[in-house]
Amino acid sequence: MRRMRRWLAVLTVTVLAALLTASGRAQDTMRLEWIEHAQFAGEIVALDRGYYRALGVDMKLLPAGSDIKPAITVAQGSDTFGIGHPNQVIMARAQGVPLVMVSQYGQKSGQVYIARKDAGINRLADVRGKRVGLWYGGDESEFLAMLHAAGIDPGSVHMMAEQDNPAAELITKQLDMIEMTRYAPGDLKPIFAAVPKDRLTFIYPEAYHAALVNTGLFTLQRTIDQRPKLVQAVVDATLRGWQEALRDPRAAAQIVLKYNHELNLDDQIAMIGGMRDMFCAGPTLHGEFGKTDPASWVEVQRVLLDEGAHDPNGLQSPVDLSAAYTNAFWQRAPRAYKTIACPR
Repeated sequence: MRRMRRWLAVLTVTVLAALLTASGRAQDTMRLEWIEHAQFAGEIVALDRGYYRALGVDMKLLPAGSDIKPAITVAQGSDTFGIGHPNQVIMARAQGVPLVMVSQYGQKSGQVYIARKDAGINRLADVRGKRVGLWYGGDESEFLAMLHAAGIDPGSVHMMAEQDNPAAELITKQLDMIEMTRYAPGDLKPIFAAVPKDRLTFIYPEAYHAALVNTGLFTLQRTIDQRPKLVQAVVDATLRGWQEALRDPRAAAQIVLKYNHELNLDDQIAMIGGMRDMFCAGPTLHGEFGKTDPASWVEVQRVLLDEGAHDPNGLQSPVDLSAAYTNAFWQRAPRAYKTIACPR
C-alpha cells in the first residue's frame, strides 16, 4: 500500500494547483497511461491521421510511467486530458480533485491473475500462504476485493510489488502468482514458452464481481465548463481513431510503430485485438462504443469502499458518481463512430 499512499499524498497536494492553474495553452496534451504502444492505438491513429487537428485541436500525446500518473498531471493542469480508469477518477474526486470521465472505452477489467499450478494454486482459495505480485498504485483494490469476496483474509497472502513486466518472476518461481494485463498477449509469450498453458491457472476479477473497468478519457470539470467545444472535438476524434484502429489492426499497428520503433508489429496487432476484447462488453455490444455504463461505476465504487473498510487509506465514503462521468459528449458524437465489430 505504500505506493498507493504516496499517490494519494501527491494527489492531495495538487488540489490547489487544479483550482489555480491557468486553463489557456497553445497546445493541448493528452497523457497516456504508459508508453506509446497499441494500448493507445486509437489515440495515436487519431493524431497521425490528423483527426484532432481537423477539429481545431493542436494535440500532443505524452507517455506516462510508474511514477507519472495521468490523474495527477491532469489535476495539476500540466495536461488537458488523460487516459485512465474509473477507480482513479473516483479516488481523485474523494481528494477534492474534480476529474470527469468524458468517454469510457473499456467495459471489462484490464487485468488477469496468473498462477503456477505447481505452486499449488488451482483456484483463488489456494493463494493463502502464497507469494502474489501486484502493481501497487491503486489498482490493487481489485485483488483485495477478490480476496474479500472469496472469504480470504488478505493477511494470509504474501502480497508484494512486482516488476513492470513480472513474467520472469513467475517463470523463475520468485512469485507464485502475478498480475498481468489481459490485452497484451506479447507480454505473455515468455511465460507460455517456459510453462505450458495447461500448467497455469488464470483468474479473472469478473468472476468475483470485483472488476475495475479499464480505459477511458478524462479531464477536469473546469475544462468542460470553459472549453466544451474542445472536449467534444477530442471525444469525437478519439472515437474515430479507435474505430479505424479496430477496423484495420495491421495498419493501426504500423502507425503505432512510427511513434515507437522498438515495438514488434505482430505484438502490437495482437494488443489491438486484446483491446477490442476489453471494449466488447456492456454498451459496446449494443452499438454504443465509448459510452459510460453507470452500473460499472457502481461496482468500482463498491470495490473501493470495500478496501476502505479494511484500510484507512482507501475510499472512506462514496463520491457522487453522477458528477464523476458524463455521457453528454458521447451523445453528441457522430453516430458513425459508435459502432465497432465485436467477436460473436
